Amino acid sequence: MSSIQVSLIHSLPMTCGSVALNIIIITVSLGLNGFSLTSSFHLRRPSLFNHPLPSLQEIKALVTSSEHEVHIAKEALKATERGIEEAYERNRIAKGTHDGLVVKLANLKAQFREQIMEDGLKESNRWNEMYYKLLQWKENHDGDVLVGVDKDSDEDTKKLSRWVINQRSAYKYFMNGDTKHIKDHRIDALNKMGFVWCVADHVFQANVEELKQYHAENEKFDIPVKENKKLAAFVSRVRTAYANKQEGRAQHDLTDEKIEQLDAIGFKWGFKKSRKKTSSTSTAFDYDTQIALLQEFKNEYGHTKVNKLIKEWQKGEGEPSKKEYRRLPVFLTFARKEYISYVEGQPSLIDAEKVKALTDLGVEWKQPPNVPRKNTGGEASRKKKPRIEAPYHEQEFVAAELDVEAALPPLAANLHVPALPSPNIVAPKFDDGQSTMI
Repeated sequence: MSSIQVSLIHSLPMTCGSVALNIIIITVSLGLNGFSLTSSFHLRRPSLFNHPLPSLQEIKALVTSSEHEVHIAKEALKATERGIEEAYERNRIAKGTHDGLVVKLANLKAQFREQIMEDGLKESNRWNEMYYKLLQWKENHDGDVLVGVDKDSDEDTKKLSRWVINQRSAYKYFMNGDTKHIKDHRIDALNKMGFVWCVADHVFQANVEELKQYHAENEKFDIPVKENKKLAAFVSRVRTAYANKQEGRAQHDLTDEKIEQLDAIGFKWGFKKSRKKTSSTSTAFDYDTQIALLQEFKNEYGHTKVNKLIKEWQKGEGEPSKKEYRRLPVFLTFARKEYISYVEGQPSLIDAEKVKALTDLGVEWKQPPNVPRKNTGGEASRKKKPRIEAPYHEQEFVAAELDVEAALPPLAANLHVPALPSPNIVAPKFDDGQSTMI
């Protein structure tokens, strides 16, 4: 609702040069939905012409004109608001259509990957043979896919275990951008099986779940060794690693995510005193002492292949001139581990200066997983005859997304995606003489 009020009319005598003027000020207040608009109209009337003041009718006409303009502005505002609401509604509909098409496109991608996986598993090659052996192993061993071996394991089990380890290694390279060691559809097949890509993480998760159950039953985290030796060792390890991390030592196995998981179950980290500098970690990486010792070793033997001489000494083939040389392998192992962390940008006790000094002495470094290997000795490294396979490129999916979004309106009502049938994979018979294994 709008209201109009004429607040005040002033008549002020003023002088402009030799001419006397009356300044008439008319103040009109308009109220509009909680907002106020005040206007002042200045009418100058030279007194010498004796013009009459504006009549009340003239003032009312002026007010009526202003009210009409306010009404027009209100209508324009309402129209704008309706337009905004309609635009929001159109945007909501378009977003819903887009989201629906994105879901359908994702389903199509999943069906495509599923089909590629099924077709790949029907081929006769060594990888598929080992895959079905692992599938059979899982069925016969209560879902186990780790395939652990011991001295009593038969040769087939050892081969399967080595194959499983090779898949983890290939996947690690794949995640670092080196995709030639394992194919996408094979990763999909192993994921569908529930394959364990990182044994350390798998064991950690299992221990956390067991620790959570133990705490629920016993309301404590301090586990006697006699009661549960494995779980007690796990608790001791994580507490030691946490204490080292608090003191600034690199602890790559105990990540922040794992600490949060243990915090979530209320784990008590305990209080440990700072370890002395004579601890195994500090001794192993007493850099100045160890590199000086390594320099002496090289001066005496002409190389830094300490492990080779250690094996000879252990067989009784000679003796080291200094017993301290026996500790050098521990130092070099620790340095190589820290080197991997250094090149991957993780916290490390080694820096560029130390790397250069050790390299100059002839220390050979183990390359991180994202550095391609010259020859894996597996299927990806051997020359094969080219064969035609179904296309499986991410850029095709990107192009498909662009085409779908460009044709949103017609596709919104007409696109129909058939339901994906449940896969029924039957292990084919293999010819042992074909292909090779990763």
